[in-house]
Amino acid sequence: MAHFRDTTDCKKKHFWKAAGETFGLNVGLWAFDRYVLKGHYSYISLKTIKANFKHGFDWDNDHLSTNMFAHPYHGSLYFNAGRANGFNFWQSELFALGGSAMWELFMESEYPSKNDIIATPIGGAALGEVFYRTSDLILDNRTSGGERFGREALAFLISPMRGLTRIITGEAWEKKPVVGNEFGKPPYQLAISLGTRFLTSHDNDRFFKAGASARINLRNYILYCTNGFV
Repeated sequence: MAHFRDTTDCKKKHFWKAAGETFGLNVGLWAFDRYVLKGHYSYISLKTIKANFKHGFDWDNDHLSTNMFAHPYHGSLYFNAGRANGFNFWQSELFALGGSAMWELFMESEYPSKNDIIATPIGGAALGEVFYRTSDLILDNRTSGGERFGREALAFLISPMRGLTRIITGEAWEKKPVVGNEFGKPPYQLAISLGTRFLTSHDNDRFFKAGASARINLRNYILYCTNGFV
């Protein structure tokens, strides 16, 4: 049967807002590394950028926690900048790839990394989608007061870029008559039948067998986009 469509397909896409959040994330993280952590890799200039393009990508030997968690988590922020602004899974992956390329080529004085440009967007999409869908289970646009604040704060911690986007757009405090979830449960039909089964033969070798039988039939249905949300 046809698959269930999430309401992201119906949302208006805001490219410049998503791109601005991706760009701002990189600049903000670079500023933290440069002026707070004072990391040697954060001292960038036109000279380091030119060297990055001229040299090309290397394979780095950073710690496992850096390459396999920090970079994918960083990628999840890029990914959810797109997700929170109306883009679907595959479209949001392009923001993760673009944000990673910007960081590798422009925001560090170290040569760009082959493994980072792979782990950041791919791992970022995997983590980002989990975080985005988890935050969707928490948010409820019908609530207000302390409950609303708690839900918005927890969703922000789980998916910071979605939380930031909701603050920028005013969704974080706008009360609506519907929950506002983007991922609902598709309508389905479940049929279960139980019975007995008999098998006989009237040939030369006659035999008689009896047994039980069961049948389960599960089907789901298309949920088309509407002007509202679940």
